[in-house]
Amino acid sequence: MSLLGDIIDRVLFPNRELHVIPVLDGAFSPNQRLDQARQLGDEIERPDDIVLGQDGALYVSTGNRILRCTGDDFNKRTVFATLDGPVGGLACTPVGRLLACVSGVGLVALSPAGEITGKLESVGGEKIACPLSVTVAPDGAIYLTDGSRNNRPDLWLADLMENRAPSGRLIACNPSLGNVSVRADKLAWPLGVAVSPDGGEVWVAESWAHRLSAFSRAGEGRRVIVKNYTGYPARLGCGPNGEVWMAFLALRTQLTEFVLRERAFCDEMMRTVPSELWIGPVLDGRLNPREPTQIGRIKKLGIQKPWAPPRSYGLVARLDTRGLAVETLHSRVDGRVHGVTTVRPIGSRVLAVSKGRDCLVELPAGRGAEEG
Repeated sequence: MSLLGDIIDRVLFPNRELHVIPVLDGAFSPNQRLDQARQLGDEIERPDDIVLGQDGALYVSTGNRILRCTGDDFNKRTVFATLDGPVGGLACTPVGRLLACVSGVGLVALSPAGEITGKLESVGGEKIACPLSVTVAPDGAIYLTDGSRNNRPDLWLADLMENRAPSGRLIACNPSLGNVSVRADKLAWPLGVAVSPDGGEVWVAESWAHRLSAFSRAGEGRRVIVKNYTGYPARLGCGPNGEVWMAFLALRTQLTEFVLRERAFCDEMMRTVPSELWIGPVLDGRLNPREPTQIGRIKKLGIQKPWAPPRSYGLVARLDTRGLAVETLHSRVDGRVHGVTTVRPIGSRVLAVSKGRDCLVELPAGRGAEEG
C-alpha cells in the first residue's frame, strides 16, 4: 500500500510534501565533535531545558522540579521550585521572573524566590495541556508553544507515531500573562521557539514536520526558512552576536518513515508492544537487547558502527541570522551525548542538555562541520 500511496500522492497531490530524508552533507556532515563536550557536574535525572537567570545562576528543569545551579561548572545544585507537573521549557524575563512550561498546567511565572506569581492555563477556551517551549522578546512579549491537543509532553513518541493532523499552537501574551492570542495553529509538535536576531519574527521549529518557520511579530505573515531537516528539530537558543543554536532530538530513519505510513502495522505495534521497543526514535543511546535491531545497528564483534542506522543520535546546529546552518556537532550512533533537547549560549560558553544521557555538557570550541 505504501507504493500505491506514493503514486497517488505524486499524481493527485503534487504539492503535498513527501517525507524524503536529506543526506548528511554540507554543514550537516557527520563528525564526533559533540562527543568532545565536557560534562558539567554530576548526572541530573532526565533534564529538559536550561536558562540563565538574572542572578547568574543556571536553572534546569527535571521532572516536577526546577534546580538552581551555581559554581564555575554549575555543579552546586539546590531545588528552586517543585511544581504540579513535569517541567519542560524555561525562560527568564527582563525583570527576573522565571517562566516554566508545566505539563497539564500551562505556563507558570515564578518570582526570584521560587514563588508562583501567575499562570497562563488556557487560550480561546482551550486548555494549554502540552506547553513545550517559551521565549521572551526584548520588549517583554512572551511566546509559548503548545505541542498538541492530543498528548502531553511526556508522550512525544506516541504523538509522532500516531501521525495525526498537526494540532500545535504558537501563543502570544504580554509580560503579565494577559492579552493572550493564538498566533499560529496546526503546528506539528512545535518544540522550538525563539525571537529572530532582528527582533521582527518568531522562529518556530516543528519536530514532526522537520522544518523551521518564521512568523511575523507585526502581522499574519509566515515563511518557511528550512523545509526539511534530516532530524527532528528541538529547542532554539539565541546568542548575543545574532547566532541561533538548534538542538535535534534524533535523526530520522527510513524504517521509521516507512512504519509511519503503514498505519495498520503502526497501530498494532503501539497497541501490543511497550513504547520503549517501538520502531521509532529514542533519546537514550544505550543499547537495549530487546529493541528493534534495524539491521546495521546490531553490534558486530562487540562494536557498534558509528554509521549504523541511528535509533538515537546527538546533534546540534549553529544557525546564522538567516536561519541556515553553518556548523553542526554530532554524537554518532556509538557516541555518548544523545537525545539533546536544548542548546543555549551561556555567557562565552555554549551548553547543551543531553536528556538521553542525564547530563549537562559544555560544547567544545571550533567548527564542527569542518571535521569528518
